[in-house]
Amino acid sequence: MKILKYKKIKTNEYKIITDIEEFNLYDDIIIKYELLLKKEITKKELENILKENNLLKSYYTALKALNIKMRSKKELESILKKKDFTKEEIKYTLEKLEQENYLNSNKYIEAYIHDMLVLNTIGEQKILNDLKALDFKESEIRTHLKKVDNNIYIDKIKRYIDKKAKANKKSINEFKRKTLNELLNKGFYKEDILNYLENINIEENEQVLEKLVLKLYKKYINKYDLYTTKNKIKVYLYNKGYTNIDIDSYIEKTSN
Repeated sequence: MKILKYKKIKTNEYKIITDIEEFNLYDDIIIKYELLLKKEITKKELENILKENNLLKSYYTALKALNIKMRSKKELESILKKKDFTKEEIKYTLEKLEQENYLNSNKYIEAYIHDMLVLNTIGEQKILNDLKALDFKESEIRTHLKKVDNNIYIDKIKRYIDKKAKANKKSINEFKRKTLNELLNKGFYKEDILNYLENINIEENEQVLEKLVLKLYKKYINKYDLYTTKNKIKVYLYNKGYTNIDIDSYIEKTSN
């Protein structure tokens, strides 16, 4: 196979034009196999060269992904699989990156925890679970989580509840139940949530409650007598978390 021409296509990649076919090679491979000094190569040589070039291509693809942001070993493996690299190429890449200290578990975990705490309303349990899903060991994750001041989580809980309370249009009980579940799903611990949630002073939104009672009254009064209508309203309100509501005071407004 005669080498006819070299054409630069990227910073570190060239197109090799032969009398039979064309293919792209990294300059590392060209230098290693001294291709600039050769006029011809055999098919067997080319096969070995392309195989090694593909290993390098997988490696450079992973490096590019790492330049965008820090990745775990599992994340890189997934990226390379989607780009159809072989098991051998992926194995070579991950081992090379580990040798060069690009895949440092401690640095990744530390950076991940920092970013989650700065950019998100997220608790310790979710951070732990998310990192475990990336195949990090629980013991090494907890080593870094222990360094986080628990007051950071408490402050996030308080700010989340305070913000929700300002826009609340539900009953106090339903608000607390819903907010508790939301914060549990975000990975905060139940005890920390309840310590603040149970002591926060939230008043029923009178306008919302009045509007709801009158809406229910109009819905039921055309079908039932006044006694049944009131009972149905009470049951509905109870299921929504309202207790000890004087519905008569609201219903009287419909006749005024």
